[in-house]
Amino acid sequence: MMVVPGIVLLLAPSTVETIMEHFGFQESMGGLLQVAYFAGGVVGALLITHVMQKFTAKEIAISQVLLLSASLLATSLAPWYALLLFFFVIAGFANGILITFPGVYVTRVCGESSHHQQSLLYGFFALGVVMGPLLTNLITNNGLSWRFAYAIPALLILPLSVPVAVASFERLEGVRKLSRSVIRQVLDFNRVLFTGLLLAILLYIAAESATSMWLITFLKEEHAATLSAAHWILTAMWVAITVGRWICGYLSKKTDPYLLLMVLCSVSGVLLLITPQIGWSASAMVLYPLIGLFFSGIYPFLIGYVARFPPDLSPSVFTMFLAAGAAGGAVLPYFVGLVNQFFGLAWGMSSIAIPVFGAMACVYWTRHHVSGEGN
Repeated sequence: MMVVPGIVLLLAPSTVETIMEHFGFQESMGGLLQVAYFAGGVVGALLITHVMQKFTAKEIAISQVLLLSASLLATSLAPWYALLLFFFVIAGFANGILITFPGVYVTRVCGESSHHQQSLLYGFFALGVVMGPLLTNLITNNGLSWRFAYAIPALLILPLSVPVAVASFERLEGVRKLSRSVIRQVLDFNRVLFTGLLLAILLYIAAESATSMWLITFLKEEHAATLSAAHWILTAMWVAITVGRWICGYLSKKTDPYLLLMVLCSVSGVLLLITPQIGWSASAMVLYPLIGLFFSGIYPFLIGYVARFPPDLSPSVFTMFLAAGAAGGAVLPYFVGLVNQFFGLAWGMSSIAIPVFGAMACVYWTRHHVSGEGN
């Protein structure tokens, strides 16, 4: 089920260039497309514990599949940009639940093995993300409208949800609704761990989202890449993330995830800082996929630490982390778009290194709580 939500995640970055041309506006307005998607994702993530109390796992999955399909079709048909953004908020809501719920489920069912399982789970999600730019590239190369990039996943998700409809799921008992009292209990349990991980996830997803959102525009404007070539480089970056997550899932069983996190954050931050400043086009084509490789394990390793919270609190912790990530994904691409517009694309893309180093600082701050096997 994770593959199609992965496709949807990169629809905005893959189509923003052609949508800006279609509606005739600049980067500051184009950034609103990603804001709309993640705004819906924040709401979906925050509501997941509420719907888990009222509906079964299968009911949650199938209802959101149908909502995502309908909202994507509406987005593809929208005649005005404001209406497109409205429908894309709904698509972000449904996709946010489809992305969040499997992670909550794995956390509850797999417990302390979550580092390994989350890497596998979000590895398949990343596999879907890879297909997003490929789909858009195929559509634009054949002279079709960007609207097909939204309509095709809307129809594709229906047959691909059949295995979910016939699968058996464990019922998650004792799931507590996200509330102020739950938040207080989480903070009382381990304030430093919760706050540090929350900020790290917010900053990392912000950086990942902004990189994906503006990479195609950067390559076209700064390196004179064709739209097709830029789509392929974005695809290559997410192929690297996909493969890297499976590799990190293996490494997490042999090496402390904290040490891996520090290496991944530091290297990807340096690469993000220097790559846009290098004028050689071939370097960008090589280094952005390399950035993807070092991006790969950051998110699943951070999410894996949810298992260190009590089982009755972990679903709420997970949803707060996902909501924080969605908030970061909504805000930073817009501000990077402003930097791109007023200071140049190279400086805008280099600025994405700042939140990655911030995430690294947060992980270091929580080192006594995440390093090693103890809680």
